[in-house]
Amino acid sequence: MESKYSNINYNLYFDNKEVNGTTLTFLELGNLNLPTGKIVACDPLVCLGDTPAFTKTVKPGIYPVTVCIAGDGDFAGRYAAVKLEFSKTKATKWELALLEGQDIKNLSTEDSFYGYPVDAGLGCFCDFETQDNYLKFDRDFYSKNPNGNIYDNFFAGEFKKNADPTNPHSIGDWLNFHLPNAPEQNVMMFHSGFGDGLYPCYWGIDDNGEICSLIVDFMVLYEDSDSN
Repeated sequence: MESKYSNINYNLYFDNKEVNGTTLTFLELGNLNLPTGKIVACDPLVCLGDTPAFTKTVKPGIYPVTVCIAGDGDFAGRYAAVKLEFSKTKATKWELALLEGQDIKNLSTEDSFYGYPVDAGLGCFCDFETQDNYLKFDRDFYSKNPNGNIYDNFFAGEFKKNADPTNPHSIGDWLNFHLPNAPEQNVMMFHSGFGDGLYPCYWGIDDNGEICSLIVDFMVLYEDSDSN
């Protein structure tokens, strides 16, 4: 039977220095502004601008974002999961984050999931309202640069600011992007584990039924599951 809950305890990913024999490191990306509490997760270079928000919402506010990174082995340096944290309360279950119209009953197996597609090697979190302002920024860029490419001509330089200074080949794996046309609003962008694919998000729910976090799982620390 299909299940809306993950069988993975994501607290292990963020509370330990090792999982399944893989050492872990952690990176604080900064705070994400959620003025409406309606959250969008998507590939920012492909889908940001017309992606619906998840059906569940959180209290509007500013919340920290942390990355769990595989520190050694075959997957060294890959982003394993990203957490958007709403409280310090520990989650005791992890509920699949859904969009309007998605139904758990339509998943084919217990291991199936809904997720967001990645086609440019990046994922992001942002507020639904921020998405509208990002779309205005994107349109303004192309009106001024009709033959340009927003990654090559803009974002590549921004990501490079967060590159590993010890690695001359590093291009930067994350960006806390504050919109030029709405500086109080930001989009948290990050590398998507193995790159292109389909990645699920899960709400961390505590014993009182309150949402305490949102996780995107890039499936680096375990074998891929079937997806829908």
